[in-house]
Amino acid sequence: MLNRQLAFVRWTPVLLLALCSAAPGVAEEKRLSHAAALESLTAKDLGAIVDYLANDSFEGREAGSRGGRAAGDYLLGEMPEFRLQRAGENGTYVQDFGNGFRNLLGLVEGSDPKLKNQVILVGAHYDHVGYGHRYDSFGPIGYIHNGADDNASGTSGVLMLARALTFLGERPKRSVLFAFWDAEEKGLVGSRYWTNHPTLPLRRLAFVLNLDMIGRLRSDHLIIVGTRMGYGLRRLASEQNADGSLRIEFPWEIKANADHFPFYERQIPALTIHTGEHEDYHRPSDKAAKINRDGMQRVARFAFQTLYELANSTELTGYRDAARGESKESEKSLLEGAQKPPDRLGAICRPLDDAALGAVLSGIVPGSPAERAGLQLGDRVMQFAGRDIRNAEQLVRQIETAQNPVEAQVRRAGSSAPLKLKLELDGSPMRIGITWRVDEAEPGTVLLTYVLPDSPAAKAGLAAGDRIYRIGGRNFADEKEFAERVRSQKSGPIEFSVERDGRIRRATIRFMVEELKRAA
Repeated sequence: MLNRQLAFVRWTPVLLLALCSAAPGVAEEKRLSHAAALESLTAKDLGAIVDYLANDSFEGREAGSRGGRAAGDYLLGEMPEFRLQRAGENGTYVQDFGNGFRNLLGLVEGSDPKLKNQVILVGAHYDHVGYGHRYDSFGPIGYIHNGADDNASGTSGVLMLARALTFLGERPKRSVLFAFWDAEEKGLVGSRYWTNHPTLPLRRLAFVLNLDMIGRLRSDHLIIVGTRMGYGLRRLASEQNADGSLRIEFPWEIKANADHFPFYERQIPALTIHTGEHEDYHRPSDKAAKINRDGMQRVARFAFQTLYELANSTELTGYRDAARGESKESEKSLLEGAQKPPDRLGAICRPLDDAALGAVLSGIVPGSPAERAGLQLGDRVMQFAGRDIRNAEQLVRQIETAQNPVEAQVRRAGSSAPLKLKLELDGSPMRIGITWRVDEAEPGTVLLTYVLPDSPAAKAGLAAGDRIYRIGGRNFADEKEFAERVRSQKSGPIEFSVERDGRIRRATIRFMVEELKRAA
């Protein structure tokens, strides 16, 4: 029944492409075929494959077992129907190894005469742990571990991505190799065997996209491992999340826990897409009934967009060797390395216990602008740079954004009238209220490390940890160009393209013409 259902959908591209051919122009035909490919990834079809592979009849799909072989036979029956060329050994789809283990490989040749020599590999492991063992099950063992999420879901995703390409009016520019790995649960054996015995020259392999456990999307939370292996990969992934519906986590650590790792060892950029572990992981309770089918559709469509971008972009990132030395601590260091801007005044303000206006100075740094201007301990600052001061926090904001020279009005014990003092603050003023750093793995991006409270940036909703990708709708090459373009803006608004958690949005920064001429 499953094969008949898929066969019916399988040939619908012929009709769709016939309709596209009547459309006005090649660009419109391309758009329509892309939309058809995307819409072919349905919750119904993805879920049907999971239902089939996670059935008890496959006995948990342990590599080399009767059920594991049967699962492989099912996939072998589907591959020619999706127009995949044989890419295994000896003119077959199969690469045999180990104790009856089999990797299954099919190729879609690229359409570009030059770029087709580069290959994007899309893979998933189709094996699971059978009845469970002490070394690979969280129990109870002796019962069928169906592995619906791990990894019938990823296998379904890869198979349906292969089908989706048949909806395109023109094949991708780069070649795409679809791989179904065996014996992953025995220690990444299948994917590692392939990297040691590749069925096409390893030098042709430009990128790897791995789908592992994509069936339990919860709270819109998607995890993408490996973005540190190349340059601009976080941005690439975020830009495929066009509607912002997914909340993406980008862990820095690269562990040997999925089929991206053998490629990482070979210095080939690789991303693993998954929806996270859960209480049914490696237990008999990982059943098809618990799969979030609508969520799997969303993840599969995201994976298609990512694959489409990788297969058709003009250039692809190379491998980034610095990823080998990075960790959670590296990420924390980047985010916290330069939080607040330098102190421009050299005075400490203490919170007031009363409701009176102003900010009282409780410390003066020797040799600072505060000392040079004659400020003293106990002075209550009532005005600063032409603004009334309500509290210490407001004074801090005024100090960071004020342009020299500055006038301060203070009340001092023993003086009957307010004192007016002239100051020359250290450093440069903050025009919009941000400081930033660059992330070497994400060129053409700035990472915000501090957002001044109540500043134009804060009012626009920016926060530390946000990444800015565009300014005024245009990319920028580096932080120097970013700073120059902010400085050159004579008045508001400035529009930023901002990414947070894989979601890109527009943030409009508004400020007055008479504010500062220099930006920071």
